[in-house]
Amino acid sequence: MTKRNKKKKAKKEAEEPLPKILSEGVEEIVTAGATRRQLDELGVANRHMKRKIFDLYTIFEISRNFSAVLDYKTLLDSFIFTCLGQVGVLRGAIFLKERIDARVFKLAEAKGSGSMPGPELVFEDDSRLARYLTRLNRPVFLYDLSSNMTTPEEARILGFFKGGMIAPLIYKTRLAGLFLLGEKMSAQVFNQDEIEFVSALGNQISVAIENARLYEAEKSANEQLWSAQQKLVQAERMAALGEMSAKIAHEVNNPLGIIKNYLLLLKRAGGKAEVVEEYVDIVNQEIDRIAVIVEDLRQFQRPNRVEFSAINLYDTIDSTLTLVSRQLGVAGIELVREYGDDELWIKGNTDHLRQVCLNIILNAGEAMLEGGVLTVELHQIDNHAVVTFLDTGPGIPDEVIPRIFEPFFTTRGSEGSGLGLSVCDGIMKSHKGSINYRNTDVGGCFEIHLPLIEKQ
Repeated sequence: MTKRNKKKKAKKEAEEPLPKILSEGVEEIVTAGATRRQLDELGVANRHMKRKIFDLYTIFEISRNFSAVLDYKTLLDSFIFTCLGQVGVLRGAIFLKERIDARVFKLAEAKGSGSMPGPELVFEDDSRLARYLTRLNRPVFLYDLSSNMTTPEEARILGFFKGGMIAPLIYKTRLAGLFLLGEKMSAQVFNQDEIEFVSALGNQISVAIENARLYEAEKSANEQLWSAQQKLVQAERMAALGEMSAKIAHEVNNPLGIIKNYLLLLKRAGGKAEVVEEYVDIVNQEIDRIAVIVEDLRQFQRPNRVEFSAINLYDTIDSTLTLVSRQLGVAGIELVREYGDDELWIKGNTDHLRQVCLNIILNAGEAMLEGGVLTVELHQIDNHAVVTFLDTGPGIPDEVIPRIFEPFFTTRGSEGSGLGLSVCDGIMKSHKGSINYRNTDVGGCFEIHLPLIEKQ
């Protein structure tokens, strides 16, 4: 066979189709290669999906915990440590406003290794960087920020976090804070999952921070209000004490006058044992009377300790009436006590309840300038102790009654502060009780209700 014929034969064989077995083998190899690529792609996608699910679950759990934390510092520490551990970075810092109307973001908390910016370095809330991050609403790599994007002070802050990123904390479309993360411990770049994690968690922490701030503000306001109320109670107590002191001074002078007279009689007794003993007994009785008056005043003026304990309301009411009974008698006011029970146990503060009773009694005395009758009833209705103060005065005009417990409202002109009944109302609310007033056929009537407890 010639060389030319051999070439034609080889060409023909090359152009002929492959044998069936060989053809099927090639197809299997190609198909196997495609399947392996698909499996590899599915594996990568599966691992990515698992990471996404894990991140979402982590964010859900953390967000739930954030919602339950109301301590400001604990909340910030938890947020920063969570991000450091989840993303794997060396350090992080969060910048917040000290007040909602502040113009700068100051360093609120920083964690991790390495140097951190000092408290003198701040972000302006209207800087170009702040506006850019607010509009973007997602984390930004620090190396993506151009030099003209930041102020010199902001550039100094970002210099502490080279290789990291900055995330805006957005609350209701406004920038509530800035969160900075340093470089990763692995020296690798942040991947998309980590960026999305920081972004999602930042949105959650901004809400939690606002809630914690609102709680702290409300707590502080309540503490200030409580302090102001206690000062008001003490001031009103002193005013009531001053008003009562003038009347009690007369009662102290009476036994002092008697003591003085009997001491003179002792000098003239001439050593008669029976007479001397009688006179000494009288002097001792009057001294004891003065001691009771002074002790009642001392108990009323004790330092204002707001301590609640189980007390017998009967003892508190009865001792207060004993304190003022002498003054009422001098003013021509008959005091009538009607007790249905001698043991009515409540949880309260004796000093404050004395003050309520004393204010009501003084008001009744001012309503009966010509004398009259003050009836004090103490009894139980269902699970409450009820104390009524019924006087025979002219009562209060119907149009004025709704306002008598308002602070600074008074019908006495410049002579009254308008705080007495307001303080009484506040004290009763702190005891989970109530005080109200009504006119009756014979005069005016104050009524207080206090919840009973089991005897301790």
